[in-house]
Formats: sequence, C-alpha cells, structure tokens
Amino acid sequence: MTTRAGRIARSGPRLAGGLAVAGLVVSFSLSSTLVKRAETPGVLVAFWRLAIVSLVWNLCLLATGRRVTVRDVKQALVPGVLFGLNLAFFFVGATNNSVANAALIGSLAPLLIVPLGARLFGEHLDRRALGFAAIAFIGLGVVLFSAPASGDASLLGNTLGLGAMLLWTGYVVSTRRRRGDMDVAKFMATVSPIATFAVLPLAIGHGGLLTMSRTGWGYTLILAFLVGIAGHGLMVFAQSTIAIGTIGIAQVVQPGLAVVWSFLLLSEQVRGWQVVGITMATGGLAAYLVQNRQGEADRQAAVRSPSDPAGPASPQRA
Repeated sequence: MTTRAGRIARSGPRLAGGLAVAGLVVSFSLSSTLVKRAETPGVLVAFWRLAIVSLVWNLCLLATGRRVTVRDVKQALVPGVLFGLNLAFFFVGATNNSVANAALIGSLAPLLIVPLGARLFGEHLDRRALGFAAIAFIGLGVVLFSAPASGDASLLGNTLGLGAMLLWTGYVVSTRRRRGDMDVAKFMATVSPIATFAVLPLAIGHGGLLTMSRTGWGYTLILAFLVGIAGHGLMVFAQSTIAIGTIGIAQVVQPGLAVVWSFLLLSEQVRGWQVVGITMATGGLAAYLVQNRQGEADRQAAVRSPSDPAGPASPQRA
C-alpha cells in the first residue's frame, strides 16, 4: 500500500505537468488565428499585448516585495528588444499570411537554435539529426509553394514570418547568454517592458495607437492573458516536472493545431499538398529534436560511466 501510495503521489505532479504542456500547446497554437480575428494591424496588437503583459508581470513581482533594477534592465536589454521585434514581425506577418504558413515557419526555429547552442554554449548536436532537419525544410517548401493562389498566403507574410523566426532564435540564444541569475518572474517583468518600448516607435509610425476597435481590444486582451500570461505561466509550471526536451517535442504539434483553429474560426482552406508538407515539416522537426535529445542522453551516460578510465569528460573533450 505504501509503495502504491508513493507511486500515486509521484504521478500527481507529472499528470499536472502533462496537462500544463497540453494547455500551453493549445494556447500558443491559437496565436496566429486570434491576431487575424482581431481585424487590427498586427503591430498595434503586438504593442498593447506587450504593454498589458508588462503591467501584470510587474504587479506579480511587486507582490513578492521585489522590483526591476537598472542592472536587470542592462542584462535583459538585448533579449527584450529581440522579443518585441519578434512579436511585431510575427503578428504583422500573420495578418498578411495564411495561418498554416505563419505557424509552420515560426515552429522551425529549433532547427537553428540547436546548432547555435552547440556552437556558442557547447551543447550537444547530433549530426545524424541533420537529415531530419532537411526533411523539415523540404516540408516547409512544399507548404509555401502549394498554397492556393486565392488564399491569404503572400510573399510579404512569408518574409515577415521568416524574420520573426530569426528574431525568436536571437531572443532564445541571447536569453541563454544574458539571463544570468534572474528567475522567471523577474526576467519577464524586465524583458516585457523593454519589448514594449522596442515596438512603440513602430506602433506610433503606423498610427491609430489609441483608436483600436472594440474587436481589436477584445482579441488583444485575449492574446495577452491566454498566451502572454497563461501560456508562459503554464510553460514555467510544466518545467518543474516535465523535461524541457519533452515540452519542445510536444510543441511540434502546434502548426497542425493552428491549421485546425484557422479552419474552424477563419474558414481558411488547406490544400492536400499543404497537409503533406505540414506532416513532413512537423515529423522532421520532431525526429530532429528526439534524435538530439537521445544523443545528449547517450553522451551524458558515457560521461558518467565508471568504466571510462579517464573519468568524467571535460567540456573540451565533450
């Protein structure tokens, strides 16, 4: 009975973590559809979403008796600017593109993040996974070039989506380098206002900053609380019991879910070849992440192996 009670006690947090992963995947997959439903310029939605999230994160930080310092701002400056520009590019791109294209382009960032992590931080890159990366990129090409001529896909939208993916890659890498000892609450309370000010000139230049429609405000609030706060909060919660690699693999299904939401909420159509391309891209990405995760596990097991006469491997050997 004691053993069974122990198993139940251990499975509870993992179940909660699994549900959190499911929630964050659904939350993030809705982003591109919701911003299109807002019927508002993407740069304005990006600015106000960031502003609302900044306020909430800083209120949460103040509730713990802490505040953002000048040192924190200097530390998070680069990630904050990249994060803000990423969101602006993604939202503007999504409003000038089909949801299938926007979601799929953004989902392929790990294909760049993993090699950069290996190059800059000595993280593991399994060269056997590169073939899966090629399959993912071929799948992306199939989706982009088989989009219906009468649909929402456009060269501008694809270009902005690619820019957003590159900016997100820069944000993740710079966060890895510059976050330091800041916990999640302090980091988000710092990076979100920086991102807001980075997007402010673009929003002012566009015009209409204070004259958004009721529909625009409504969907901006939904995006702020559903994705900016709940989605990121669920990710932080899930990381306490679920491996980061597992979360990353689970998020591979986001483009497919995004297409479902676009069909249900926007009546967007997807061609048969696009379905094939989405399957190739997401399948290739999933295999790429799994292969790298397994390779890292094998490497760590080898380092810990007592049969290694040289003992634990140094970073240079690894």
